[in-house]
Formats: sequence, structure tokens, C-alpha cells
Amino acid sequence: MDFLLFFVLASLGGAALVAFVIVRATDRASHSAITSYFKASEFILEHHRPPPEWIMTAPGGWLRGRTIRPVNKGDVMARLDELIEFFEDCSFFEDEFAREQLLLKLREEREDWRSKLQI
Repeated sequence: MDFLLFFVLASLGGAALVAFVIVRATDRASHSAITSYFKASEFILEHHRPPPEWIMTAPGGWLRGRTIRPVNKGDVMARLDELIEFFEDCSFFEDEFAREQLLLKLREEREDWRSKLQI
């Protein structure tokens, strides 16, 4: 009987630990993604150019080498479109006016980039 009680408590503890790790990892990943979107938008609106991490990329990840290659113009525009789509559905704004202002400025940047890049 004592063994059964110990097994049940250990199983519940293990399940709680696994649930905690999953929730914590999901929280950190979503926080990181949301933060990267807001940082990218701030950089774009402040400097009127793509963030540095959008311009250069390391193929194969950090384990396969450190060769850096430029990203093509279409990829940069696709990332800007993805950023705009994110903010269209994002609920992390004080009010609707703030969202509309950010979207307006990002759309203006997109049109400016299109004219500069001839895309």
C-alpha cells in the first residue's frame, strides 16, 4: 500500500513538473517572438531601413559555420509584410488608435521600400 501511494505521488509530481516545463518554455518562446516583432518595428520606424538581422543570415545555423550571406530584397519585403500582418491581429496595444498609427507608419515604410528597391 505504501508503494502504491509513493508511486501515485511520484507520478503526480512528475506530471506537474512536465506541465510546468511545457508552460514555461511556451511562455518564453512566445515572449521572445513578440519582443522580436516589436523591436523590429521600432528599428524600422526609427532608422527607415530593415533591421540588421533581416539583411544578413548565417546559412545552416550556428553549428555549420559562420559564413554570412546577404538576403535578397524579396525576403526583406516578405518579412515586412509578415510584421504588418502580425500587428493587424496583435492584441498587445493600449488602444485601437495606437495599433492603427503603427500600421499606418509601417505601411508607409513598405511603400517607400518598394519604390527604393524597385519591387
